[in-house]
Amino acid sequence: MKFLFISVFVFFPGPSHLSAQENWFLTSQNNFKIPYAEQSIYKLQTCPKFNDFKSLYSYPDKSVKLKNVSLINSDNLPLFEDDMDKKSLISALKTNLDYWNGKADSSKITIGTDDYTAVQMRETTKKLLEIFSKNLNTAEINNLLKKNFKIYRSVADDNSNSVIITGYYEAQISVKAAPTEKYKYPIHLKPRDLIKTSPDMNVNFDYGRIDENGNIIKHYSRKEIRSGKLDGQNLEIVWSAHPAEIMLLQIQGSGILSFGESDFVKAGFNGANGWPFKSVQRILTECGEIPAMNFSSFIAYLSAQPQARELRLVNLNPRYIFFKVNPPDSQPYGAMGKALIPGRSIAVDPKPLPFGLTAILKSKKPIAGENETITEFKNFTRMVTSQDTGSAIRGPGRVDLFWGAGKKAKIEASSMKAPGELYLLILR
Repeated sequence: MKFLFISVFVFFPGPSHLSAQENWFLTSQNNFKIPYAEQSIYKLQTCPKFNDFKSLYSYPDKSVKLKNVSLINSDNLPLFEDDMDKKSLISALKTNLDYWNGKADSSKITIGTDDYTAVQMRETTKKLLEIFSKNLNTAEINNLLKKNFKIYRSVADDNSNSVIITGYYEAQISVKAAPTEKYKYPIHLKPRDLIKTSPDMNVNFDYGRIDENGNIIKHYSRKEIRSGKLDGQNLEIVWSAHPAEIMLLQIQGSGILSFGESDFVKAGFNGANGWPFKSVQRILTECGEIPAMNFSSFIAYLSAQPQARELRLVNLNPRYIFFKVNPPDSQPYGAMGKALIPGRSIAVDPKPLPFGLTAILKSKKPIAGENETITEFKNFTRMVTSQDTGSAIRGPGRVDLFWGAGKKAKIEASSMKAPGELYLLILR
C-alpha cells in the first residue's frame, strides 16, 4: 500500500510547464554545498515560509468542502490509446472485481453527487473486462466507452482544470540485521498500543494511542521515536545507516530491505503514528537551500549531509510509518487490500475518489535512458485503477501512479510530476 497507505506521498518540485523541459530532473547532489555539521536547521526560521510549515502541511479542515468530481458529456472523453499491455489491464480490472465481489450488494460509494452500489460497480468492471478481453481497435473501444459508460472528470480545487500526477515505487534500502556504529537507525514494527482511529472517535488523525488520562492522542512523533520513545519494546526489524532512507521507505509505503548480495526481506505498511506528513524537500526548496530536483536526488542529498544534520532535517517530517515483514516473493499491497499492479494502480484520496474505480489517465511521463537518467517526457494515455491512498494525497486533484520495483521504476517514479486529466468510468 502506498504508505502502503502512505502513498504517503511526497510533494517534490518539478517544472511548472513541462513543455519547457529544463534539466531540473538531472540535478546531481555533487552540485550542492554541504552545510557544516554544526549548522542548525533552525537557520530556516529566517525564511517566512518556514514559520507556516506546521499549518501548511497539517491535515485539512474537515469543514472545508472539496470540489466535487463532475459528470461530463461522454463526447468529451479523449481518444483512448493505452500505452501499456493488455495483460496488466486485465489483471488490474480483475483486482477491482475481486474487491467489489467482497462487498455487500447494498454497500455504496459516492462519485460527485451520485451514489452507486457494489452491484453497479461489479457490472461496471465486468463490462470493462468484456470490452478489453476482445481484440478491438481504438475506434471500436472509444465508441463502446462513450456508448456504455457515464464519464466523470476529476479536477483540482485550484481552477487549473487538471490533476497533478506523481509517482511512487517499491523502494530498496541497505540494512543490517543488528545495529552497528554506522547502521544505528531502526525500522520499527507496529507498537502494541497503536490504535486505528474511526469517525466516531471525532479526531482528525488516522492512528493514535490512549494516554494516561484515557484520551486518544497521536502516537509519538518521528523526533520522539528517534529520541528513544519506542526503545525496549523489541520493535526493531532491521537497522539503516540513514534516517533519510528510512523516510524514503516510509513515503513509498513498502520496500525491499537488502542485506547485500541476494539476501533480503520485504517490508509492508502496518500503521502510522497519526501525525500529518510534512514535505522536508518542499520547505528546503521554497526557502532556497536546494534547487528543484527529483525525489531520489533529494534523498541522496539528505544522506550526504553530516549525520546530525540529516537527522534534524528528516525529523522536520513528524509522520512515521510502521512495518511488518513480508516474504521475499510477496507483492506490495495497496490500501484497498489487494496487490498493486505496476503502471495501473493509482493512489487517491478515497473521499472524492473511492477505491475500486477504473479511470482513463492522460499526462506526460518521464523516460529513463540507458545511463539511468531521464532523457525526455512523453505523452501517454492509459487505463488505471484506484487501489491505494496516501496521507499527503488530498482532494480530487491528486493522483500517485505506482511504478513497481527496480532502478528504472525508481528513476522514473521519482521524476514524475505533471499535470494531467483523469476520467472515471461508470456503467450506464
